[in-house]
Amino acid sequence: MILTWLTDIHLNFLGIKDRNNFYQEIIKSNSDAILISGDIAEAPSVVELLNEMAKTIQKPIYFVLGNHDYYRGQINEVRAAMLELCKTNPLLHWLPAYESISIADDVTLLGQDGWADGRYGDYTNSRVRINDSQLIHDLFEKKIVSKYLLLEKMQELADTDAQQLKQSIQQSISQYNPTRIIVLTHIPPFKEACLHEGEISNDEWLPYFATKATGDVLLEIASKHSSVKFLVLCGHTHSPAEYYPLANLTVKAGGAEYYAPRIQELFDVNF
Repeated sequence: MILTWLTDIHLNFLGIKDRNNFYQEIIKSNSDAILISGDIAEAPSVVELLNEMAKTIQKPIYFVLGNHDYYRGQINEVRAAMLELCKTNPLLHWLPAYESISIADDVTLLGQDGWADGRYGDYTNSRVRINDSQLIHDLFEKKIVSKYLLLEKMQELADTDAQQLKQSIQQSISQYNPTRIIVLTHIPPFKEACLHEGEISNDEWLPYFATKATGDVLLEIASKHSSVKFLVLCGHTHSPAEYYPLANLTVKAGGAEYYAPRIQELFDVNF
């Protein structure tokens, strides 16, 4: 089974002609299914554009959402829309709606959106202000009150997704006994996979570009299950990176550019 991996495609920035050109590139890749590690569009358009993509490509699309997919929306409302979308379009699969999916012999797929949690870098002294706290309603409410209530909300979201990811991996191992697990998430789970111009992002940016909560879960489970190979695919930074924290744990972050979505990689599930 051949998979096409995409990330940070930001389809809402493209006109219909450019979107169709991109869809044709995906079709020409002749893969069996599509993986997207977040930042597909923004809340007002993400359902419409996912439906458009699925209708054109006519292949299963497995995806998680990124921070941009919640822009101009409320988190619970966007998630409710994703659950409804999975019910109405059999080609679309938002991975947090499933515990895990068996996609080939001994290979399972699962994922969570993930959130930056401020635990890498220096949140207290960072002067960085990113659009999440302006354009995601839930975070904007906390930001108005204080920088530390915003951090508390970020960590609440990150910790919840990390624990749900842990449960999904445990369920996957228990139910399917896989030799390989593919994990989709949006935010890099280790600072070593969070690069800018080839170097690890600095302490001002790291609080908003990586999630220690997810990294800790991956290290814990991969350490306990050394016979299982884990491949983690993420995005968010727009900078390509590969990191191997354990012999059986590979983390890949995709490179991306606004207005120019591209295929990150084609790979066989027997990685």
